[in-house]
Amino acid sequence: MAFNLSYFLEINSELTWLEDPFTKEEIDSVVRNLPNDKALGPDGFNNEFIKRCWHFIEEDFYDLCFAFQDNSVCLQSINDSYITLIPKIDGAQQVGDFRPISLLNCSIKLITKLLANRL
Repeated sequence: MAFNLSYFLEINSELTWLEDPFTKEEIDSVVRNLPNDKALGPDGFNNEFIKRCWHFIEEDFYDLCFAFQDNSVCLQSINDSYITLIPKIDGAQQVGDFRPISLLNCSIKLITKLLANRL
């Protein structure tokens, strides 16, 4: 690079809370606020399933989120997505008539929402 990047960026020591461990309450809040009407992901589940079965699966999701934050889990097996085209209009035929969407696994949706809320 032809410029000094550190000149443009300031170190802010007041952002250490971004690295705080996720709390169960924080994870529960994300699950409660997930929209129900989204398409199924490659895992075959949607947010409504997560919400209805939360009392059965919550500990597994807590463990996944904590392991993710500890960098002790390999996400390669669940970090897949399908990209599909949704027609914007009836009788869509040209590329511009479609909207691409990415279908993610529920567990990845949860982790990305946790991270987005932190930011």
